[in-house]
Amino acid sequence: MKRLRIVTEGGTEETFVNEILRPYLFEKQIFDVAGLRIQTSQGHKGGFVNYQHLKNDVNRILKESNVVVSTFVDFFRIPTSMPEYELTTQAIKADQKIEILENGLTKDINHPNFIPYIQKFEFEALLFSNNQGFSRMYNEPSIAHATQAIIDQYNNPEEINNHPNTAPSKRIQKILAEHGMNYNKIFEGNLIALEIGIHTILEKCPRFRAWIEKLIAACQ
Repeated sequence: MKRLRIVTEGGTEETFVNEILRPYLFEKQIFDVAGLRIQTSQGHKGGFVNYQHLKNDVNRILKESNVVVSTFVDFFRIPTSMPEYELTTQAIKADQKIEILENGLTKDINHPNFIPYIQKFEFEALLFSNNQGFSRMYNEPSIAHATQAIIDQYNNPEEINNHPNTAPSKRIQKILAEHGMNYNKIFEGNLIALEIGIHTILEKCPRFRAWIEKLIAACQ
């Protein structure tokens, strides 16, 4: 059984891996799982602004024994320094662009135990898998009504788009701002995900589910 390390964009994804994804993978007999934030400089972690930081972390971890390494970063505002980023301008659909970038990562890292993953469009898409998390987190009917209206527009929450004003996180921020509230990404985002439950997220988000299935197969 291999160990699993997932290099994350920031604290939200790191917490999600360690507190929500890890117990699920434990049920699948994968017992050593850890999310690790990108190290941007000595003693500083979090934030995905330069591909080299991600590459350094992935390559460092891959030197360890018996380990599978993956990534958990957002497509929304992904750095232009990513391998083959320029090729994404030739693609129209987001899925095509993400595939180009993931293939670029695979070729650049060039290791059999590396499984790249880029979240479409960002972590907060997962939070729209159903409305239970929002309704319990904020206990305000008008907030739950607004988030449910968004959910009703999409059969797949991963399709919620990445326009600067309509990305999943921006939608949450806008709804909460209308009620004089701020969105605490790490704390609230993961509590919402916990309320939804990993099984519902896997059911509603096919790209995310396909990634988890790849990780399970690679670690067993």
